[in-house]
Amino acid sequence: MSQPDLIKLHLGAFNCALNGWVNTDITPHIWVARVPFAAQLLRAVGRMTQDRLEEHKRGQFSRLKYMDLTRPLPFADGSVSAVFSSHVFEHLFLDEVERLVAEIYRILAPGGVCRVVVPNLSDVVALYDPEDPKPFLEAMFEIGRRSDIKNAHHSGFTPQSMSKLFASKGFRKTSVLSYRRGECPDIDKLDNRPESLFFEAVR
Repeated sequence: MSQPDLIKLHLGAFNCALNGWVNTDITPHIWVARVPFAAQLLRAVGRMTQDRLEEHKRGQFSRLKYMDLTRPLPFADGSVSAVFSSHVFEHLFLDEVERLVAEIYRILAPGGVCRVVVPNLSDVVALYDPEDPKPFLEAMFEIGRRSDIKNAHHSGFTPQSMSKLFASKGFRKTSVLSYRRGECPDIDKLDNRPESLFFEAVR
């Protein structure tokens, strides 16, 4: 497969779909976007914010492809030049993350780059105060109330653990970087969480 035929894969794009990438997610907004006037109806009955409705009007969610990251990725071996994921890995369980990293290695072409942005577990642990553990617990699990459960965190990562994980799956180069710095294409448009851990691995 020649370089121009390779795709760039955005995992968990949600409302940040980017031209030139295959933008994926599991959000129900994908299905809402497929039904005419569904978003307007949800807004009218108070089940959608005005900001989210505006995103629907701009076609953000109609640009998404549904993809469950706990299943094998539906791409051929070596068919992808770059993978980007921001604040997605922590919502998976660790065994699911391990399988996903192996799948990313499989679909990346030699020299392909994977950029993963996650909360830095070291920063979260630093919040722990035995006198007031609430800030730590909220940052660790990202649950403030029962309605937040669907967005709960199930995993945590440090620079060392990310490097060890990707190296164990065969990646030849791993790097801890900074906001909008790295080899991943379009990171000036993709990176939007400057408080995060920024990690890249090259196949």
